[in-house]
Amino acid sequence: MTTRLAIGIALGLAISASALADVSGTYQMEDTRMVISVRDDNHVRMDMDKNNFLLLTGSKTYSVRKEGKGWVAMDLAEIGKMTGAMGGMPFAGDEEEEEHDLSDGDFRDTGRTETVAGYKGRVYEVTDPDGERSEVVLTNHKDITSLTRGMIRMGQQSAQNMGFADTSELPLEVVNSGYTGMLRQDRNVKLLSVDTSDKGKGYFELPSGTTMQTMPKMPDMKNMMPQDMNMDDMKAKMQEAMEQMKRMQQQ
Repeated sequence: MTTRLAIGIALGLAISASALADVSGTYQMEDTRMVISVRDDNHVRMDMDKNNFLLLTGSKTYSVRKEGKGWVAMDLAEIGKMTGAMGGMPFAGDEEEEEHDLSDGDFRDTGRTETVAGYKGRVYEVTDPDGERSEVVLTNHKDITSLTRGMIRMGQQSAQNMGFADTSELPLEVVNSGYTGMLRQDRNVKLLSVDTSDKGKGYFELPSGTTMQTMPKMPDMKNMMPQDMNMDDMKAKMQEAMEQMKRMQQQ
């Protein structure tokens, strides 16, 4: 069961732009800890460690890292420009992906409850499209639903800015119970603590003096192809060549 699926389960909430008090949550994610901080849907910060974080401000998303005594940031739209020059994100939206649509997942309320980091939640059994089962603990507490919404907002906006396809649809059906805040997902993700203190004005902004980094300019791959060939044609030709090589090896 992937983290993406667990987050999808928790997304039975509509993303709104209403103002919220600052809230931060520390999650244990296998061997690493992540701190997600949310002010509202236009101000989200995700710290991977003390030297690296992702920042969402409005429709902009940035990858920020400490370098020497200063900070270096990249607008994730730079990656979108690069993939655009290559004809779009490779294989985004392929039929193979559609066959494993996360909206096909199944949820079952086990009737059990569990308290995680002081927050009481309901335990759901989740069966993914491949039949794999796992547990997820969800709560309706506003602190945790805010954190979950922030994670989804960051993920969707980043994907859109980088040129991924199909980012507008929710990955799973709405959980009608309203229990949409993720406390735990199997042994992979678990909330450790929550902080509701005010983060100050600059916390959800790029650090002062940040150096902006850009991606190297890529040639327009679409213009380099023959006029009667598109990216789908190129993939088909590559597949045909691979099959010919296999037949030659078998002779």
